Amino acid sequence: MSSLNKLLYYEDSSIPILEKKILLKYILNTSNEEININHNKPLDHIELGQYKELILRRKKSEPIAYIINKKEFWKDTFFVDKSVLIPRPDSEIIIETAIKYFPDTNQNLKILDLGTGSGCLIISLLREFKNSQGIGIDLDKKALKIAKRNKNNLLNENRLKFYHADFSEFNPINYDLIVCNPPYVSNSSKDNMLKDVQDFEPEIALFAKENGLGCFKMVLDNLIKYEIEKQLIIFEIGYNQLKPIQKLLKNTGFQLISVEKDISDIPRCIVTKRI
Repeated sequence: MSSLNKLLYYEDSSIPILEKKILLKYILNTSNEEININHNKPLDHIELGQYKELILRRKKSEPIAYIINKKEFWKDTFFVDKSVLIPRPDSEIIIETAIKYFPDTNQNLKILDLGTGSGCLIISLLREFKNSQGIGIDLDKKALKIAKRNKNNLLNENRLKFYHADFSEFNPINYDLIVCNPPYVSNSSKDNMLKDVQDFEPEIALFAKENGLGCFKMVLDNLIKYEIEKQLIIFEIGYNQLKPIQKLLKNTGFQLISVEKDISDIPRCIVTKRI
């Protein structure tokens, strides 16, 4: 039988040790500490078979998050599968920015999440703003099932509801804050993406027309129909999209309030409101 030590350091060298450890923790339902302490422990026949199956999936570039069906985001662990985009650490800047502009987390806000996916944004926000209410909408019914599952795991309160709806037509009146991480990758960039993303993550959550700006335009065109001046909107944006989005905001009657950068000093989200 193969020991944990052998599987980690001497087999499947194409897979990073950290990833192998994550898969072993998942199979054995254990911790890093236990694996380190019991590094000479052999896996039984069933465990070894499960490990080899997961390693094979990873060798085919399937993301770890989909293999183990979970991903950490902000302060929690979310269930994910191929129906939803994997939450990224860069998206946590949306939560940070919301708290920056609404520092009193005890206040009663109404928050709308456009294109909620796994629900990681709206759930994380409502766990910070404990007296607030939220709505998450998505066009993909499979994604909404995942969002509802995460709500039941992490929130399980009447403060949050999910709806199957088009984010370019949803009525945004009566919300204090709108957050949106829309599809923003240009279709022409598909061949340049990592295989993990290109082959496994849902295209509907990644790609947008008009050089990646199509969904921003749809959201802004919808918002401009309503006379809402105090409402804040926080968008996540893609690399090199700041200037074209600034132009788009100006053309649609919105004011750019701030640009927030990620840990790589790249503009990652913007705060805007109607002029």
